[in-house]
Amino acid sequence: MMPWHLNSDQHLYTRHPEPQDWSRGETFLYEYMDFSDATLRRAIAVHEAGHAVLDMAFGIPVAEIHLCEDLGRYSGATRGDGTPDAAAWVKTGGEWRVSYMRYAAMCAAGERAQDRWMHETGLWTRERAWACERTAGNDREQIEQQLRTCRREVHFSPSPAPGVQYRTVQAVADSALSHLWDRTLRLAAAVDEHGHLTGRQAARCADLTYVAIPCDESESEEVAA
Repeated sequence: MMPWHLNSDQHLYTRHPEPQDWSRGETFLYEYMDFSDATLRRAIAVHEAGHAVLDMAFGIPVAEIHLCEDLGRYSGATRGDGTPDAAAWVKTGGEWRVSYMRYAAMCAAGERAQDRWMHETGLWTRERAWACERTAGNDREQIEQQLRTCRREVHFSPSPAPGVQYRTVQAVADSALSHLWDRTLRLAAAVDEHGHLTGRQAARCADLTYVAIPCDESESEEVAA
């Protein structure tokens, strides 16, 4: 089993170790991607499509998907780790209720979709995979916040305390995406091409409204909005 690696500049675990020359504030994470603008745009589109497809599949209405033309480099401030603040987003709306594990998997799906896409296109490297994890920091924060409302914590090593192993969250995201991967890639292509999609447009592009994915009974506690 792959060990988790604690990063040196903040209390954050990643599947892949940080590059030896990584130093907070000196090098932006996108530099470790080392992508052309066109490839970076598609990578971000895949990330957002991963979120949106699982949103729709799990019954969370999507209101819009937006990809910034500058990919977040110039329109907004960067965070402390050099991550662009607003490269893209998926906005949801309406009322919904899903199990906490499904919600966590949806949050993790962006990172996992981008990692799978890099593998399939021959672009994957350890440095890029690490940077992909780091740029998904906000997604992990969302998971931790919502799990706390269910009286659970995220764990990165075996723990007897009540909680959820993040490796399990990633596995659930990977499994769900595997059933919807063609739809994810179609939606990513549309996001890349148009830059902005309404929820209805996104659903048409992915040929997806709500797809029932069987839910384990152990997922009984829910997150709602």
